[in-house]
Amino acid sequence: MQFDTLTSAQYVARNLDNLLERAQRDTQEVLSRNNIPETVAYFAKLKATVQELQARLSEMQKHIDLLSGELIPTMFTNQDVKTIRVDDVGLVTVNDRWSCSMLKPDDGLAYLRETQNGGLIKETVHPQTMGAHARSESEAGRPLPEEIFKVSQTPYVSIRKN
Repeated sequence: MQFDTLTSAQYVARNLDNLLERAQRDTQEVLSRNNIPETVAYFAKLKATVQELQARLSEMQKHIDLLSGELIPTMFTNQDVKTIRVDDVGLVTVNDRWSCSMLKPDDGLAYLRETQNGGLIKETVHPQTMGAHARSESEAGRPLPEEIFKVSQTPYVSIRKN
């Protein structure tokens, strides 16, 4: 991380610690007055503040997701790299996370039964199980029918500590 980004993150972390301490102190003070309307108004303002902070963190998460799901996988692909060891980070690999949903559930369940894969069915099929099945079928040269299933794969970055 660049120095100014790291410095900003540390500044924000310290301010969040400060915010938490002040919120806890203010909460005790408001509660000590035993005034329901005042306590509820305080709660509403604090909750709105937290929601605003969460919205900002959500934007940061979108940035992280862009790096993990698009930018880094593109770099790996462009440079024909599958796995790389990075000092102070670990072993970094770009993998595909598979998902699969049934566009027509009745047809999808019938298809699974017809192809001897009824064991996947448990009232419904768990999305991760269906994604794993879609992956194995695709890798075996038997992609699931597009008119029944919506199959997608999303790259992500995996970091394993040394």
